Amino acid sequence: MTVSKRDVLKFSTLLGASVLASPFIGRAMAADKKFKLGYSQFWGTNTFLRTQIAGARKAMGEWEKKGVKVELLVTNGGDTDTTKQVGDLEDLYTQNIDGLLIFPGDSVVLADPVKNIYNKNKIPVVVTDIGLNSGDWVTYVVTANEMGGRMAADRMATLVPRGAKVIVFDHGPAVQCIIDRNRGFEQRAKELGLTVLPRKVMKLSLEDGRRTMEDTLTEIPDIAGVFFQNHAPTIGAEATLEAAKRLDVKLVNFDTDPTAYRLVKEGKIAGTIVQNPFEMGYVGMSSMLSALTGGKPEKLVELPPKLMTKANAAEFVNEPQVLDAKVN
Repeated sequence: MTVSKRDVLKFSTLLGASVLASPFIGRAMAADKKFKLGYSQFWGTNTFLRTQIAGARKAMGEWEKKGVKVELLVTNGGDTDTTKQVGDLEDLYTQNIDGLLIFPGDSVVLADPVKNIYNKNKIPVVVTDIGLNSGDWVTYVVTANEMGGRMAADRMATLVPRGAKVIVFDHGPAVQCIIDRNRGFEQRAKELGLTVLPRKVMKLSLEDGRRTMEDTLTEIPDIAGVFFQNHAPTIGAEATLEAAKRLDVKLVNFDTDPTAYRLVKEGKIAGTIVQNPFEMGYVGMSSMLSALTGGKPEKLVELPPKLMTKANAAEFVNEPQVLDAKVN
């Protein structure tokens, strides 16, 4: 009878470590030079995530020239329900993937399938951007997020007077990278003499940015500035401010797309912390293939963010997020 690689992994788990040590069991070996990989994403239609895939595919092309071929399966866990991404991880496992790259939608929820499926069965994992609060991985590629939050506060402090009220609109209270950004922003804003109000939790959407900004103008009419972790709700909030003739309220955010970039050039978004998702995907894929072919990639790779404003927006015109190339 034919025994699949996935069946072998299941038997290995049952029989223990001695069986796992057998040279005939496990993932495709480096000598095969051909791997099937999964890339599990949340918010997968977002420009940022598509850009990560573009970076991963560039790395795949470079490795193919060295004789290493990759079949890449990309999944999108949606925008609101992390149980869908848990299901995606289970499905990728049944498709006999040799390694998993993951952009997790929740640092706690997604840690369980990573530990109980992938770590348990010795399938290597690379995490890009949003971290996991437990488990094991080959490489974690991430922006220096707390630094980015502090940069955002520095920018805000140049735009509003000392003592002015500022607030964070938080769409990811259980997401590690957002926790880090918020901490950096709030701590630095306080150091700079701004009045930091309690955060407002919202959904990651243009419409929720619009609605939350409307509510805030009513509840806190003297609000001076808002910090966001993504461009989509920032665009919604800007539309509310424009309709209300309140462009005195300053918006600073993480990430961009063609619309958000235009708003920065027009001065309607006062500052954007620009990450490098292309490099995240590129480094993540390179790290995975290095591990699968016997290399020892770096455990942690932190990428420095940049500040984009109206004054230097022209420098970012060729950013993959700004160009927003569609990636399959």
